[in-house]
Amino acid sequence: MNSFTIKSLGLKFTGLLFLAFAVFLTSCSSSKSYFTADTRNKIEQNSIPLEKLQFYIDKDVELRRELSSGDATVKSGKVVLENGRYVNIIQLKKGTAGVCSGVYKNSLDIAFESGQSSSLAFSAANGRNAEGAYRLDAEKWIKPYNSPEVGRVTYDGDVYFMRFNGARPKLMIKKTSTDKYEVNKRVMSGRKVE
Repeated sequence: MNSFTIKSLGLKFTGLLFLAFAVFLTSCSSSKSYFTADTRNKIEQNSIPLEKLQFYIDKDVELRRELSSGDATVKSGKVVLENGRYVNIIQLKKGTAGVCSGVYKNSLDIAFESGQSSSLAFSAANGRNAEGAYRLDAEKWIKPYNSPEVGRVTYDGDVYFMRFNGARPKLMIKKTSTDKYEVNKRVMSGRKVE
């Protein structure tokens, strides 16, 4: 075999390997979709309880609270010393599974860990008729000058400030959850005069 044939076989093998890798990546695409008001309406019309759905968050969120010098009650997360102050940090990672713990007209409470008051609120962007995804909500939104939006929430009995990068985190569900509802469709055959 000459060197030209060996090189062309190597290029063909590399091309096939690249193609196989590309097929692998596309087959690993996300099986989740954003939970929208439209999705909620369809699920509720089919009498599927929202409490039975598995929810996920689409990006990282950090809950932070500053501890006073005498406050040693940390229920979850970690405590770090930051600028001479102790800060309790709870991290919620992208893709973390959660369950619905409260259903309201335009919002849901989603719990990502056990505990009586350990849930975060997600609300429909523009009410129940919108196509936008349910987004993380807060008791109060604070937008410090030239910095990202920060949300104030009460979590596990304590006040925390939520931080995240970019737009507000959104709620997701597995696509199979929305695809499970069935549509019964038939065509009327008509009637003739006897």
